[in-house]
Amino acid sequence: MEHPAPRTLAEIVTDGTIACADADAAFTALIGRPGGIEFNRDGDRMEVRAARHGAPDVSTAGTVVAEIRDGRWTWRSPRAADAAARFGIPQLSGTRPATDDLLTAARTLHGCAPGLLAPMPDGTTAVVCLDPPQPMGDTRTALITAAGIPIAGEDLPRALSGFAAIRGLDVRVDGPVWLFSDGAAIRVEDGRLRDIAGGLDIDPVRADALLPSIESQMYLDATFPGATAIADLVQGLITLETPTGPRMQARGVVLATVTGDTWCWGWADRNISAAPGTADCHRIRDFGRREGIPVFVSPTLPLSLARELDLVSAAKPVLGRWFHTTTQLTADTWAIVVFSDRGLVLPAPTVPVVGAVIDTIRGTDLGGIDAHRAVTAYARHRALGILPDPGSREYMQLRTQDGTVTVHFSPDGRVMNTTVG
Repeated sequence: MEHPAPRTLAEIVTDGTIACADADAAFTALIGRPGGIEFNRDGDRMEVRAARHGAPDVSTAGTVVAEIRDGRWTWRSPRAADAAARFGIPQLSGTRPATDDLLTAARTLHGCAPGLLAPMPDGTTAVVCLDPPQPMGDTRTALITAAGIPIAGEDLPRALSGFAAIRGLDVRVDGPVWLFSDGAAIRVEDGRLRDIAGGLDIDPVRADALLPSIESQMYLDATFPGATAIADLVQGLITLETPTGPRMQARGVVLATVTGDTWCWGWADRNISAAPGTADCHRIRDFGRREGIPVFVSPTLPLSLARELDLVSAAKPVLGRWFHTTTQLTADTWAIVVFSDRGLVLPAPTVPVVGAVIDTIRGTDLGGIDAHRAVTAYARHRALGILPDPGSREYMQLRTQDGTVTVHFSPDGRVMNTTVG
């Protein structure tokens, strides 16, 4: 597809959003936490040296594309002047109030290179775009990085086609799937990146987690009925107390916080992300980056989407903790805590238990989850025998220690019912 020319400053910013985010991630990975950055200016050229802890310094150079003084941005870039005239975008020339959009636009016009703000002795700040080549990720890596930055749904198609144009890639759109000429592929749904090819899809992850999570919560509710929870983020502990007295303390991880209609992963919540009780939550983001699962990489999500995808359950196998509870952190924020404990172990699976667990999804549209996969994953999780043909689409027989549960599927793939024997 052909990428349309920009008509506004906002469209130039959108064009460079993904490539700039990838450049930032790659440059940050290169220099780590620098001990300091030195700038040496010569006219419109700038030498840059970043001191690294325990590693050789990084030396590079760039072009001064603008100057900022007293909050005012003045362009010094011939490329920007040319773009202002060619596309009729006045914000790309003259002096303007300094904004983040101007910085991103400058970077987009200069190959989406890393952009640095260099304080000068005369009180101005030089805006520097580094020279190519600079570190960058491959297409898949860049798209995974893009999953972690906010892109409005209506801007996503332009951001994707702009990224392809910047990278010199052809792109073909087939329904919700975007196919890039280097082999990368993504799926877009409802204005969001849904999946990135090359790893696991979110739906199989959800399928594998669904029934083990349901059974764990059934057991927790039966063992600690009506329990309330208190989280100790410093110690990484969750305490459950019931109205009748039973009490348990377990190691827990704050999976996410919920404020209003917003879900925020524990690793992204600045108020708690450094607490010991949140440390393991970073594994969710790492897993999402490795497998290309955008909802695990995006810091925040609409609560409605988190519920639709049942992200609480989906995250449990990544952390290896199958129980969860909620606790209030502040007047308007709740925490979702996942936990495990040696004293909280599921009893051996029996015919009544297995039937009851699977019956919770009887006749239910699972919203993208393959019910056959969900039942198979549950059987493996609980070490149940699958007889006689695990590939059957009409029924599945699960062997427990005290008998057999037969799961019957409807023609549209839903669990229809279970029978014994």
